[in-house]
Amino acid sequence: MSTENETMEEGTSLWKDAFRRLKKNKISMLGFYALAFLIIIAIITPLIAPYSYEAQDLNLGATPPSWKHWFGTDSFGRDLLTRVMYGARISLMVGFIATAVSLAIGVLWGTIAGFIGGKTDTIMMRIVDVLYSVPFILLVIVLMVVVDTKSPVTNLLLMFFAIGAVEWLTMARIVRGQVLNIRKQEFIEACFSMGISKKQIILRHLIPNVLGPIIVYSTLTVPSVMLLEAFLSFLGLGVQAPMSSWGLLINSGVEKMEEYPWLLIFPGLTFSLTLFSLNFLGDGLRDALDPKSSAD
Repeated sequence: MSTENETMEEGTSLWKDAFRRLKKNKISMLGFYALAFLIIIAIITPLIAPYSYEAQDLNLGATPPSWKHWFGTDSFGRDLLTRVMYGARISLMVGFIATAVSLAIGVLWGTIAGFIGGKTDTIMMRIVDVLYSVPFILLVIVLMVVVDTKSPVTNLLLMFFAIGAVEWLTMARIVRGQVLNIRKQEFIEACFSMGISKKQIILRHLIPNVLGPIIVYSTLTVPSVMLLEAFLSFLGLGVQAPMSSWGLLINSGVEKMEEYPWLLIFPGLTFSLTLFSLNFLGDGLRDALDPKSSAD
């Protein structure tokens, strides 16, 4: 028989269990700490950068790494470490903001299609199929060329929208598949019987229950967006001078890699570190949020 002194085992939530499993994954946590470090550096760059963003010395020219310039300088005598740090602000901003735009569109589109179903679902997903048939890089290039502005800030905001507007298709399919399974469960039927509106069901019950796949896919979308930004900068359609990004620095480094290899090595290593960190974190989140691994 139970007694009053008997203690009951404290329950844990899905998110607590997932976080506990994530902490056990050393590679994923290493990716998390590396990514957090890069984000912090990007935020405080204006305070800790060794040189100002505009500083250049034409007489100095391109010099290899030294104690004075840890990453060397480019052909204009600009400190490469400073440019990599400022480039992190643009690249990470593009990655996270464009991903947020794609998630906002994809999550709502997939949730509505899966929840309403019927002809609405068919029409919405056929639109997704049609857009899938068009090379997304072509859509981004068209948007960037058609809406051509001379303002660097406006071009940057346009790139956020252009990339985000074409990266939502896969997320819409993922969310729709999850919603199709959830909407048949008892608690959704209970919401209908209680007279809860469809809008409240979508925002308060469906979307929160698909956050796991959304979070995992987000960590995989950010590096994809950053690679796309690097490709656009490589084509001259991305970030424009005087701004700089890792993609733009890599583009400049490729042109002079045989003569000045450090111009490609250091931006490339920083960019690769970010991509690996995001992928390691995404893999860890996928395993941590997998219910099959909850028996550990």
